[in-house]
Amino acid sequence: MILALANSKGGVGKSTLAVHLAVWLHEKGRQVAFVDSDVQGSSSAWLKEAAPEIKPIRLLTPEDVVAQLPKLQADVVIVDGPAGLSEVTRAILVLSDLAILPCGPSILDLRALIEAVGIIRKIQEIRHGSPKMVIVPNKLQMQYRLSKELLQTIQSQEMPVGEGLGLRQAYADAAGQGTVVWRMNTQSARVATAEMQFLFQQLYESTPHHERRSANV
Repeated sequence: MILALANSKGGVGKSTLAVHLAVWLHEKGRQVAFVDSDVQGSSSAWLKEAAPEIKPIRLLTPEDVVAQLPKLQADVVIVDGPAGLSEVTRAILVLSDLAILPCGPSILDLRALIEAVGIIRKIQEIRHGSPKMVIVPNKLQMQYRLSKELLQTIQSQEMPVGEGLGLRQAYADAAGQGTVVWRMNTQSARVATAEMQFLFQQLYESTPHHERRSANV
């Protein structure tokens, strides 16, 4: 099962979601492989502190992605893709089972999301339905108009949407401390933990991998 974090715009929360999802699955006993395809390598550095047992793999060219990604042996492979819809991103999406698209509450984020969704839908036509796709509204502040408009637009476009995440200091603090929010003891971290773990449960239970494992129990 290959889960790809992708978007055509940076700063939407890809690395935050990728690192937290990798640690969450690892703590649940899943064998996790983590691929960092962002040239900045920020998620690799973060993961090395948060879960040293998971060794990040750097795949920075489309050739490397095509040659190595399908060969990785793990229950779940998480790919933190680069910002933008480069050939690297397209190669990742072509090989993925689920594309997770975080999107912030701004018009630029929304335009980038619509562009990414268009690319994925073209890939789905070629691959007869894969990858599945889910949008994760991120950095939400529901008292503000932009956050409400983001959710309304996603719903009006009939895009598959996961549980949203709020704009919380805990996520930035977790990156700075090289940890994940459920290991931090602040009110912001406790709220962030609840919403993120709910999202991950929702995502993981919707995957064919989860269904296959459950059927074998």
